Amino acid sequence: MKIACLIGSLTLGGAERQLIGLASALLREGHEVELITYHPDAFYAEEVQRRGIRHTLLKKYTRGQWIWSLARHLKRTRCDLLISFLVSANRKACLAHMLYPGFRLIVSERDFSGRVHLHDRIHFTLYRQAERVVCNNYSQEAFLRSHFPKLSARLETIPNFVDTNRFHPADTPLSPAPLVRVVTTARVCRRKNTLGLIEAAALLRDAPVRFDWYGLVRENGYYCRCLRRIAQLGLEDRFQIHNAEHDVAPLYRGADLFCLPSFHEGTSNSLAEALASGLPAAVSAVSDNPRYVHEGVNGTLFHPELSASIAEAVMRIASLPAEERAAYGLRGRASVCTALSLAAFERRWAELVKGKN
Repeated sequence: MKIACLIGSLTLGGAERQLIGLASALLREGHEVELITYHPDAFYAEEVQRRGIRHTLLKKYTRGQWIWSLARHLKRTRCDLLISFLVSANRKACLAHMLYPGFRLIVSERDFSGRVHLHDRIHFTLYRQAERVVCNNYSQEAFLRSHFPKLSARLETIPNFVDTNRFHPADTPLSPAPLVRVVTTARVCRRKNTLGLIEAAALLRDAPVRFDWYGLVRENGYYCRCLRRIAQLGLEDRFQIHNAEHDVAPLYRGADLFCLPSFHEGTSNSLAEALASGLPAAVSAVSDNPRYVHEGVNGTLFHPELSASIAEAVMRIASLPAEERAAYGLRGRASVCTALSLAAFERRWAELVKGKN
């Protein structure tokens, strides 16, 4: 089968990693796979090439011309199935399907909406072009069933997978350190609530805790606000923002605790990777996070709008003896090895590709 996978770019992000993993699995199944993007960001370009996935960057057109170009490309390559990830790519895929309905279409929601805006109504109406709408989190499926019941028959949830061979606990326990090392791997942006964690770190300035945030940094107003706030609060020695790393696995194995203060999430790749790496987690109680993090079992939950709530959650874990934190981490790894396995992810997608409901 000729399968095309569509996403905006190969920039750093969880959706991009998941689609590359899906394309690689489909390639192993014997399908002819093409990965299509329309923006030149190429953080994962080398990985795509290494996996042997054919990548096509469509030329830059105006929006209307781009949709015609996509439709012509799919017709010319005799695409049997198009799988699109993320809202912008999903809209383009649906419009291209209206122009050329000669291929099957599966669109995938990678976030939790929470609210219905006008643009949501437009693109969720367009989703009727797709034979299946795959959510990566159960919260989004429930949201769509409630607000867009006409999509109900098309909806399915396939959570993200985590590579538990790549993400695993350190082979030997970390040596005791004077500061508990808290790691976050996420974009520096408003949605991920970097400022909220900075404010929480200020409340913990006298506690033995250090924060390291690794992620895609864009030189924009929000990033500059974060740097200014760190300086204003005198946290330069306790809170540092680092550029994204291609290999984040060692970051988890070198930390004591994972924290993700996002205002909303789908199924978080970072959370899954951290849990698989044997880290206890302090995360916001939003979307599907409470499915994977359980208070007093493998982590803590907090309200992302309240810096005091974030700080208290971090300290509930940071103040535990190292042996108890390690026990939290082992329980967290066991849970994601079952709930977010690669085998289950590939099996569920293989069934959709074959047209099985």
